[in-house]
Amino acid sequence: MKYLVVDDEPIARRRIQRLLGEFEALKFVGEAQDGQQAIELVEELEPELVFLDISMPGMDGIELGKILRDKNANLKLVYVTAYPEHALQAYQIYASGYLVKPIDSAQISELLNHLFPDTLAKLQYQVGHDIRWVNVPDILIAQTDDRYTHIYFEGGDALIDTPLKKLLSDYPHHFVQVHRNTIVKKASIIKLESCEGAHRVVLQGVEEPVQVSRRAYASLKSVF
Repeated sequence: MKYLVVDDEPIARRRIQRLLGEFEALKFVGEAQDGQQAIELVEELEPELVFLDISMPGMDGIELGKILRDKNANLKLVYVTAYPEHALQAYQIYASGYLVKPIDSAQISELLNHLFPDTLAKLQYQVGHDIRWVNVPDILIAQTDDRYTHIYFEGGDALIDTPLKKLLSDYPHHFVQVHRNTIVKKASIIKLESCEGAHRVVLQGVEEPVQVSRRAYASLKSVF
């Protein structure tokens, strides 16, 4: 997914690009320092997503946003500004998001999770003092583990504090519930097994089958 950054400050443009570099599905295609240059680049590069500042010399971000939306109603506009009082103006032109400087990875991740659920979503977890991220599409299994949720993904596992119920509601196209304490990646399901009253689901990339409740088995059987 292609994106463009519009800001009159080079440092601000580089910071946004660095933060978005964590998302493999996003492709940086260009940057503009003013409105006119942004209009030309959007026409030339056809990005799906534009991050733009509001306070710029000449044409401000609000005026620029109106022009860009008139040309392409499907273009997603995300305002990045130091002035939260402009939020109402931004949303009046159907802005897709609004971030207040200084922005950080958590803000970017939350916004992209909202704009592109199941596609660009990332979840944060901690290993020692290090903060790491996992792509939601890489998560194969999530299970309740006392006060935390234990996630298993391609390359490892981790504990997060996001409840199972929220994962299922936030990413309904990715997860399916197989037990009251377990959800799995829909696309990884290979087959269902039933033996002596016990039900299990076999997942691609997972060695051991996962237990399935009777209620979930009846629902899954009609689909898989």
